[in-house]
Amino acid sequence: MRKYTISWMLLVVSCLLTYGCARTVTQIVTYGNQMVVEVTFRGNFDASNNRYFMVFGNNSTYQVPLPPPNNVNEDELIEPGETPVSGIGTIASYYTNYYSTWAGYCFLEPGGYFAIPGPFVLGQTTTREFLSDLGTTSTKVRFTFRLSQIFSTTVPSTIYFDFLAVAWPSGIAKLPADHLTSTNAYLSNATVVGSTNTIDDPIDNSIAESLDIIKCTVTIQ
Repeated sequence: MRKYTISWMLLVVSCLLTYGCARTVTQIVTYGNQMVVEVTFRGNFDASNNRYFMVFGNNSTYQVPLPPPNNVNEDELIEPGETPVSGIGTIASYYTNYYSTWAGYCFLEPGGYFAIPGPFVLGQTTTREFLSDLGTTSTKVRFTFRLSQIFSTTVPSTIYFDFLAVAWPSGIAKLPADHLTSTNAYLSNATVVGSTNTIDDPIDNSIAESLDIIKCTVTIQ
Protein backbone atom coordinates (compact mmCIF):
# COMPACT_ATOMS: atom_id res chain seq x y z
CA MET A 1 0.00 0.00 0.00
CA ARG A 2 2.88 2.34 0.78
CA LYS A 3 4.33 1.83 -2.71
CA TYR A 4 1.03 2.81 -4.33
CA THR A 5 0.80 5.96 -2.15
CA ILE A 6 4.31 7.08 -3.09
CA SER A 7 3.67 6.38 -6.79
CA TRP A 8 0.44 8.38 -6.66
CA MET A 9 2.19 11.33 -5.01
CA LEU A 10 4.94 11.28 -7.64
CA LEU A 11 2.33 11.26 -10.39
CA VAL A 12 0.56 14.28 -8.88
CA VAL A 13 3.82 16.21 -8.50
CA SER A 14 4.78 15.35 -12.08
CA CYS A 15 1.45 16.62 -13.37
CA LEU A 16 1.77 19.86 -11.41
CA LEU A 17 5.27 20.47 -12.71
CA THR A 18 4.19 19.76 -16.27
CA TYR A 19 1.20 22.08 -16.00
CA GLY A 20 3.30 24.79 -14.42
CA CYS A 21 5.96 24.55 -17.11
CA ALA A 22 3.29 24.64 -19.83
CA ARG A 23 2.07 27.97 -18.51
CA THR A 24 5.53 29.55 -18.40
CA VAL A 25 5.87 32.17 -21.17
CA THR A 26 9.33 32.88 -22.54
CA GLN A 27 9.64 36.50 -23.68
CA ILE A 28 11.74 36.95 -26.80
CA VAL A 29 13.15 40.45 -27.25
CA THR A 30 13.80 41.40 -30.86
CA TYR A 31 16.41 44.04 -31.51
CA GLY A 32 16.35 46.41 -34.46
CA ASN A 33 19.17 48.17 -36.24
CA GLN A 34 17.49 51.17 -37.82
CA MET A 35 15.46 54.22 -36.87
CA VAL A 36 12.56 55.68 -38.82
CA VAL A 37 11.91 59.41 -38.38
CA GLU A 38 8.80 61.29 -39.46
CA VAL A 39 8.39 65.02 -38.85
CA THR A 40 5.25 67.01 -39.64
CA PHE A 41 5.23 70.75 -40.34
CA ARG A 42 2.43 73.29 -40.49
CA GLY A 43 3.12 73.66 -44.21
CA ASN A 44 5.26 71.96 -46.85
CA PHE A 45 8.93 71.61 -45.97
CA ASP A 46 11.29 73.79 -48.03
CA ALA A 47 14.81 72.47 -48.47
CA SER A 48 15.75 75.32 -50.81
CA ASN A 49 15.29 78.12 -48.30
CA ASN A 50 15.69 76.10 -45.11
CA ARG A 51 17.83 73.35 -43.66
CA TYR A 52 16.72 70.70 -41.17
CA PHE A 53 18.86 69.03 -38.52
CA MET A 54 18.19 66.04 -36.30
CA VAL A 55 20.84 66.05 -33.59
CA PHE A 56 21.51 63.01 -31.39
CA GLY A 57 23.10 62.79 -27.97
CA ASN A 58 24.39 59.88 -25.91
CA ASN A 59 23.08 61.63 -22.80
CA SER A 60 20.79 64.49 -21.83
CA THR A 61 23.62 67.04 -21.51
CA TYR A 62 24.13 67.53 -25.27
CA GLN A 63 23.64 71.11 -26.46
CA VAL A 64 22.27 72.79 -29.60
CA PRO A 65 21.78 76.46 -30.51
CA LEU A 66 18.18 77.31 -29.69
CA PRO A 67 15.67 79.57 -31.44
CA PRO A 68 15.13 83.11 -30.14
CA PRO A 69 14.64 84.31 -27.46
CA ASN A 70 16.62 81.43 -25.92
CA ASN A 71 19.72 82.29 -27.92
CA VAL A 72 21.16 85.47 -26.44
CA ASN A 73 24.47 85.12 -28.31
CA GLU A 74 22.74 84.52 -31.65
CA ASP A 75 24.67 81.30 -32.18
CA GLU A 76 23.93 79.74 -35.55
CA LEU A 77 22.95 76.17 -36.28
CA ILE A 78 25.52 75.27 -38.90
CA GLU A 79 27.46 72.11 -39.66
CA PRO A 80 30.74 71.36 -37.89
CA GLY A 81 33.61 73.16 -39.62
CA GLU A 82 31.51 75.98 -41.07
CA THR A 83 32.27 79.56 -40.06
CA PRO A 84 29.57 81.49 -38.16
CA VAL A 85 28.76 84.97 -39.47
CA SER A 86 26.92 86.30 -36.44
CA GLY A 87 27.17 86.44 -32.68
CA ILE A 88 30.30 86.33 -30.60
CA GLY A 89 31.15 82.67 -31.13
CA THR A 90 34.21 81.34 -32.95
CA ILE A 91 34.58 78.01 -34.72
CA ALA A 92 36.48 76.71 -31.68
CA SER A 93 33.72 77.80 -29.29
CA TYR A 94 31.10 76.03 -31.41
CA TYR A 95 33.04 72.78 -31.02
CA THR A 96 33.43 73.32 -27.29
CA ASN A 97 29.84 74.33 -26.62
CA TYR A 98 27.94 72.24 -29.15
CA TYR A 99 29.59 69.79 -31.55
CA SER A 100 31.65 67.96 -28.92
CA THR A 101 28.39 67.03 -27.14
CA TRP A 102 26.77 65.49 -30.23
CA ALA A 103 26.81 61.77 -30.99
CA GLY A 104 25.94 62.61 -34.59
CA TYR A 105 23.25 64.23 -36.70
CA CYS A 106 21.08 63.84 -39.78
CA PHE A 107 20.86 66.71 -42.23
CA LEU A 108 18.24 67.62 -44.84
CA GLU A 109 19.33 69.85 -47.72
CA PRO A 110 18.46 70.15 -51.44
CA GLY A 111 20.67 67.14 -52.19
CA GLY A 112 18.64 64.86 -49.92
CA TYR A 113 18.96 63.28 -46.48
CA PHE A 114 22.39 62.61 -44.97
CA ALA A 115 23.77 60.96 -41.84
CA ILE A 116 26.91 62.36 -40.20
CA PRO A 117 28.40 60.39 -37.27
CA GLY A 118 30.49 61.90 -34.50
CA PRO A 119 32.66 62.51 -32.65
CA PHE A 120 33.28 66.05 -33.89
CA VAL A 121 36.76 67.39 -33.24
CA LEU A 122 38.14 70.75 -34.34
CA GLY A 123 40.40 70.30 -37.34
CA GLN A 124 39.10 66.85 -38.27
CA THR A 125 36.89 66.29 -41.30
CA THR A 126 33.49 64.64 -40.98
CA THR A 127 32.02 61.83 -43.06
CA ARG A 128 28.67 62.42 -44.72
CA GLU A 129 26.64 59.40 -45.81
CA PHE A 130 23.78 59.74 -48.28
CA LEU A 131 20.48 58.31 -47.05
CA SER A 132 17.89 59.16 -49.70
CA ASP A 133 16.54 61.77 -52.10
CA LEU A 134 14.06 64.36 -50.87
CA GLY A 135 11.10 62.69 -52.53
CA THR A 136 7.81 64.50 -52.98
CA THR A 137 7.48 67.81 -51.17
CA SER A 138 4.78 67.68 -48.50
CA THR A 139 4.10 68.61 -44.89
CA LYS A 140 6.13 65.58 -43.77
CA VAL A 141 9.76 64.63 -43.96
CA ARG A 142 10.49 60.94 -43.48
CA PHE A 143 13.81 59.18 -43.50
CA THR A 144 15.37 55.95 -42.27
CA PHE A 145 18.93 55.24 -41.20
CA ARG A 146 20.87 52.45 -39.57
CA LEU A 147 21.78 53.16 -35.96
CA SER A 148 25.39 52.30 -36.79
CA GLN A 149 25.45 55.24 -39.23
CA ILE A 150 25.24 57.59 -36.24
CA PHE A 151 26.47 55.57 -33.25
CA SER A 152 29.04 53.31 -34.91
CA THR A 153 29.32 50.05 -32.92
CA THR A 154 27.96 51.27 -29.55
CA VAL A 155 24.32 52.31 -29.37
CA PRO A 156 23.40 53.87 -26.00
CA SER A 157 20.53 52.41 -23.99
CA THR A 158 18.78 55.77 -24.30
CA ILE A 159 19.01 57.98 -27.39
CA TYR A 160 18.39 61.70 -26.92
CA PHE A 161 17.40 63.77 -29.91
CA ASP A 162 16.20 67.15 -31.12
CA PHE A 163 14.85 68.15 -34.52
CA LEU A 164 15.53 71.73 -35.59
CA ALA A 165 14.37 73.83 -38.54
CA VAL A 166 16.70 76.59 -39.72
CA ALA A 167 16.12 79.44 -42.17
CA TRP A 168 19.05 79.43 -44.61
CA PRO A 169 19.49 82.89 -46.23
CA SER A 170 22.66 83.40 -48.28
CA GLY A 171 25.37 85.35 -46.45
CA ILE A 172 23.21 85.91 -43.36
CA ALA A 173 23.11 84.22 -39.99
CA LYS A 174 21.55 80.75 -39.96
CA LEU A 175 19.52 80.96 -36.76
CA PRO A 176 17.25 78.07 -35.74
CA ALA A 177 13.55 78.94 -35.99
CA ASP A 178 11.97 75.97 -34.23
CA HIS A 179 12.89 72.80 -32.34
CA LEU A 180 11.28 70.16 -30.16
CA THR A 181 10.50 71.97 -26.92
CA SER A 182 9.50 68.80 -25.08
CA THR A 183 11.73 67.46 -22.30
CA ASN A 184 10.71 63.93 -23.36
CA ALA A 185 12.66 63.88 -26.63
CA TYR A 186 14.44 60.60 -26.03
CA LEU A 187 14.01 56.92 -26.80
CA SER A 188 14.64 54.33 -24.11
CA ASN A 189 15.34 50.69 -25.02
CA ALA A 190 16.88 52.26 -28.06
CA THR A 191 17.45 49.04 -30.02
CA VAL A 192 14.25 47.15 -29.21
CA VAL A 193 12.00 46.70 -32.24
CA GLY A 194 8.77 48.66 -31.84
CA SER A 195 10.21 51.25 -29.45
CA THR A 196 8.66 54.56 -30.43
CA ASN A 197 8.18 58.08 -29.19
CA THR A 198 5.95 60.81 -30.60
CA ILE A 199 6.68 64.40 -29.64
CA ASP A 200 4.00 67.03 -30.24
CA ASP A 201 5.24 70.60 -30.67
CA PRO A 202 3.11 73.75 -30.28
CA ILE A 203 2.10 75.78 -33.33
CA ASP A 204 4.02 79.03 -33.82
CA ASN A 205 2.32 81.33 -36.31
CA SER A 206 5.14 83.87 -36.02
CA ILE A 207 7.42 81.74 -38.23
CA ALA A 208 7.04 80.36 -41.74
CA GLU A 209 4.90 77.24 -42.17
CA SER A 210 7.88 75.34 -43.56
CA LEU A 211 9.78 75.97 -40.32
CA ASP A 212 7.00 75.28 -37.84
CA ILE A 213 7.38 71.75 -36.44
CA ILE A 214 4.09 70.15 -35.36
CA LYS A 215 5.07 66.57 -34.56
CA CYS A 216 8.06 64.25 -34.58
CA THR A 217 7.87 60.46 -34.33
CA VAL A 218 10.84 58.12 -34.02
CA THR A 219 10.55 54.32 -34.24
CA ILE A 220 13.01 51.45 -34.07
CA GLN A 221 12.68 48.75 -36.74
